[in-house]
Amino acid sequence: MDICSQCILPGGQAGVALDEKGVCNHCRNHEPVAIQGEEKLIRILEVVHNNAVKYDCIVNISGGRDSAYTLLALVRDYRMKVLAVNYANPFTDPQATKNIANMVRILDVDFVQFELKNNIHERILRNNILAWFKNPTPALVPAICIGCKIIWPTILKIARKNRIKCIVNGGNPYEYSTFKKVLLGVTDNANLKSTYLKNVKGLVKETLKNAHYLKPKFILTTIKGYLFSNPYALGSRLISGKLTFLDLFHYIPWKEDEVLERIQEELGWDYPRDLDSSWRFDCRIAHLKDYMYLKTLGITEKDDFYAKMIREGMIERDEAIQRVSKENKLHLNLIHDLFSQLSIDSINLENELYQ
Repeated sequence: MDICSQCILPGGQAGVALDEKGVCNHCRNHEPVAIQGEEKLIRILEVVHNNAVKYDCIVNISGGRDSAYTLLALVRDYRMKVLAVNYANPFTDPQATKNIANMVRILDVDFVQFELKNNIHERILRNNILAWFKNPTPALVPAICIGCKIIWPTILKIARKNRIKCIVNGGNPYEYSTFKKVLLGVTDNANLKSTYLKNVKGLVKETLKNAHYLKPKFILTTIKGYLFSNPYALGSRLISGKLTFLDLFHYIPWKEDEVLERIQEELGWDYPRDLDSSWRFDCRIAHLKDYMYLKTLGITEKDDFYAKMIREGMIERDEAIQRVSKENKLHLNLIHDLFSQLSIDSINLENELYQ
């Protein structure tokens, strides 16, 4: 497999094309990420700060590194009155659960945790995994994350109940995988806010190719997932009123070393060392996603993430190659544990990978 001579993406996969010099189209067309600046962030936070209410904002925390840093920054750097909110994902890694407890205790913030009813997350995940293996396609790997797409109505309800006017998330602009958009027919340079309808159109088109996703008992949940897939989705916008949504690292630079250093020193944050990566370990479904992308594309989200970091001058290409060689290692034992939790025993992971 030929890979780009500047980043690490392979040619011929998910819209990646190498020229005669071996440079991919993403590197040729790259434009530096533009953040909006801390001054603008501070102005917005000053507007939403309200002495008349108990909380200025919500910060969603998962136990992962970026949401931990976001909570830390909002509390200690910007002196905001924060309500920490967490969806009790039944597939949360145990270390992420410890991280959540530690950060809430150390920062002394109020904390609300909620669950989804009727085991809907487990049931629709099981259905969508089985559906995917009937017809493996990289475009529908995100369908296994539908359970976390339906949490936004509850988060918005918590905000209204507490008269909160701002929700801050820890997403950073480097982690929105380009190949996911390309697989759905969305241009590679389109941003999250402007591509919602195109993403949904692409997902619906792909879903209709596999009837196993369309069981009547899951259709409403699937529609809800499409409507509320993120804060900028149609459903979220319709019911959010005048809520302000912020992504911290769209305003201040995301610096991996600084993020890790601060949360480890100030919050006692950690990650499972046997995974070789501190990124997105908090949900155990991520291991299955890696498997699915490797089976169908030969790469994972980490390849795309580190390719972006190379283009931004954040890491050297050799370091990125070393990272993916370690971090793309499949943890089949953890996927087997996930399948056991879901009572899935009909899939032979070892055989499926090479078919």
